Amino acid sequence: MKLKNQFIIFIMATILMPFFCVMIILGFHYITDPERTLLQDFNYVRKIESNKLSPKSWDTLQEILKKAPPHTETAVLLQNGDILISNISDLKRGDTVSEEVLFQNIKKSSKKYFFQFVPTMLDDKNTELVIISKAPRRKAPMHKSLARVILHILGYLVIFSIVPICFIIKIAWTISKSISLLEKNTVRIANGELDIELKNSLNKKNSNEITSLIESLDKMRQTIKEDQERRTRFIMGISHDLRTPVAVIKGYTEALADGIADDMEMRKSSLEIISSKVAQLETMIETLINYVKLNSKDWRGKLTKQSLASALKEFEQSAIAEGKVFKRNISTKIEVSEDVLIAFNRQLFLRTLENIYGNAIRYSRDGDSIKIEAIQTDENVEISIIDTGIGISDKDKNHIFDLFYRASNSRREEGMGIGLSVVKNIVDAHGWKITVQDNRESSSGSVFTITIPLENS
Repeated sequence: MKLKNQFIIFIMATILMPFFCVMIILGFHYITDPERTLLQDFNYVRKIESNKLSPKSWDTLQEILKKAPPHTETAVLLQNGDILISNISDLKRGDTVSEEVLFQNIKKSSKKYFFQFVPTMLDDKNTELVIISKAPRRKAPMHKSLARVILHILGYLVIFSIVPICFIIKIAWTISKSISLLEKNTVRIANGELDIELKNSLNKKNSNEITSLIESLDKMRQTIKEDQERRTRFIMGISHDLRTPVAVIKGYTEALADGIADDMEMRKSSLEIISSKVAQLETMIETLINYVKLNSKDWRGKLTKQSLASALKEFEQSAIAEGKVFKRNISTKIEVSEDVLIAFNRQLFLRTLENIYGNAIRYSRDGDSIKIEAIQTDENVEISIIDTGIGISDKDKNHIFDLFYRASNSRREEGMGIGLSVVKNIVDAHGWKITVQDNRESSSGSVFTITIPLENS
């Protein structure tokens, strides 16, 4: 339960407990009030014993009983000793009692109770009744009465205090336990224990806002762990990809220095190789710098609404021209309205399409087909680049967007395994979705699909 709700219950209990106690006390006095029970029984007795008194006599008797002193017990006896109505425990309604038995009972309890006999003559047939009133004698000294009142007050105070104290103890225990648990898990993260999942040992009933932070801490732990693993892969990938051109440059430089390349033609060839590897290094370093810039969030706040169709047509024209150069059969199908405006970065969007399209050209052969589609629906715009190249194996599909990952079919080609990771970052940053699957219309090839929801437009 949330701490806020616990405090609300505590405050409500503190306010309402006295009210409920007073209501219970009043209700108890009301239920046990002799006058109320007597008058309730009166209506029932009048109905079943209506022949013993006339209606007028019953009305007269009711008025007399209403005037009885409060907190007294009353019995009404007929001349023959029949008990007509009573709320005195020793005198049961419907019984018949003789004067001798009556006075014996009164004598036994005379020390505790005061009895009063009121002979009453009703108008009906000169019917005579005896009304007996029973009230407790008040002989207790003043100090004993005061002590009783004080005890009652203390009792009520104890009752009023127990519930709030229980709530305070419960809330204090929950807060203390939650903070202790949070501190323990925080220390584990601070000490670098990122492999162990953080768990809330408190049950669901005792969970609150503090323990919910443990879930956030566990997500942070996973993020830190993933960042560390990504950084490790990043460093290992850079080291691996940079090592090859550096080794070539080093080898040819040593060859020149040692005089192994002793003729002009060989020196010229060595320098050309060194120059090409330097250019390759520059390209790789530029790619890395662009990737780091891409992961910066600064550009994400500069997305502007613009025509998606316009950007697609620009890409379509460049794709057709490039396809002719590389002898690929290019077909396009752009069905997106000019009125559709999407918030996106045009340069990065085109870069995304170019990266996917570049892979389609790289991993296909002369004469293969590449199809570019952009279909608008009521909810989305789906952009697909479909090729009939070598395709992607099932085991590679789950990792194709990982940084520095290169599918088994692509390892003969040059590259750092960054291109599709860049694509995924750009797509995710825009709040879009990208998927890859086999080209079912052909025996080989892949289909990359970017889904852009129109609700983000």
